[in-house]
Amino acid sequence: MKYTPETLQAAGISPKGLKFCGAFPPYDPKLTEVARELRNNSTISEIYLWVVLKKCKNKYKFTRQKPVLHYIADFYCNELSLVVEIDGVSHDGYGAQAYDRKRDKDMQALGLTVVRLVDNDVKKNPFAAAQQIFVSAGVPMPEQLDFLATGQERLFPEGYLRRSR
Repeated sequence: MKYTPETLQAAGISPKGLKFCGAFPPYDPKLTEVARELRNNSTISEIYLWVVLKKCKNKYKFTRQKPVLHYIADFYCNELSLVVEIDGVSHDGYGAQAYDRKRDKDMQALGLTVVRLVDNDVKKNPFAAAQQIFVSAGVPMPEQLDFLATGQERLFPEGYLRRSR
């Protein structure tokens, strides 16, 4: 899909302050540095899921902390028009839930699918979380992930968990 100011206005989203990059969703350039900081300070669940999603880079390219509109998506896949959010305790309050609903509505208005995962579920089993992502996207699990066991010993090398936060 090609994004233009007109397509955003038709979806009820103001294009003011957004940078347009053809086939990628428009974004607020002021969020680029914030996204970089978030990538450098990932949560444990984001690290675990990233380890799994990187394994399917030959089929689908996921990016972490991707600015989309006036928001930052935890993970984004352009080929699938897919946003993945990992919800921890910061998403529990009423204000945060209202913000998340508005954010999801805006992204869905662009034709993006939003998948929300629970932080603790991702930590317990990042492989199952990845399966949920692909099921929600309506696509088969990439072959690169088929060989993985659900145990962390196959996903993470010795000492990996000690190095992460």
